[in-house]
Amino acid sequence: MLTHVLRLRPLALLSLLVMATIGCQTTIEVPTMGSAQIVSDFESYTIRRVGFLPFRPLHSAQLGAADVASIETSFHAEFSSGTSYDIVALSADDLSEILPLEPFRRGTYAPEAILAIRDRYRLDALLVGSVTARQVTPPLVFGAQIDLISCETGQTLWSADLLLDSSIAETREALGVWAEEKLGEEHAARMAMISPRKFAHFAAYQMARLL
Repeated sequence: MLTHVLRLRPLALLSLLVMATIGCQTTIEVPTMGSAQIVSDFESYTIRRVGFLPFRPLHSAQLGAADVASIETSFHAEFSSGTSYDIVALSADDLSEILPLEPFRRGTYAPEAILAIRDRYRLDALLVGSVTARQVTPPLVFGAQIDLISCETGQTLWSADLLLDSSIAETREALGVWAEEKLGEEHAARMAMISPRKFAHFAAYQMARLL
C-alpha cells in the first residue's frame, strides 16, 4: 500500500506543476495597431543612443504645454522600456540654439541641424515625431507620426503611423486588453476609454512596439 502511495506522489507533483504552468500563461497578447516601414539595410546601422525630439502638433491637433509634456513622458517611457536603445529625451531648451528639424516625412533632414544635435549629445539617431490628431472627449482619438533619422546619413530609417479612434471596435478591444494586462488597475479598461492621458499612453505603447 505504501509503495502504491509513493508511486502516486510524482504524478501528483507533475499535475500540480502543469496546473501552475497553465495558471502562469494567462497573459493575453495586446493586438498591434498602426503601421511602420523600415529600410532594407537597417541592420547595417549601429544605433545605441537615440535622441527623442519634442513633439510638434499638426494644425488639426491643438496641444497645450501640459498636454505635450504628458504625451512626451509616455512616449519616452515606452520607447525606453520597449526598445533596446538608450533614449535621450531632448527639450525645446536643449535645442534652442540649433536649427529646427522639419518633422514632415521627406526622406532627408537638414544636415547642419542633425550634425549639431549629434555632436552635442553624442547620438546615433533621432526620433522625430508629430501629433497628427487628437480628440479629448469620448470617443477619444489620438494620431501620431514618428521617424527614426540616422545621424550618420540623415536618412529616414524607420517610419511609423498610428491613428487610434475609440469609436472603432478594434481599437476598443486592443485598448481593453492593454489596460488590463499592462496597467493592472481596478476599472483600468473603462478609465482608458475616457482618459486622454491613458489613451495617449496606449498610443505610445503601440508605436514603441513597431520599432
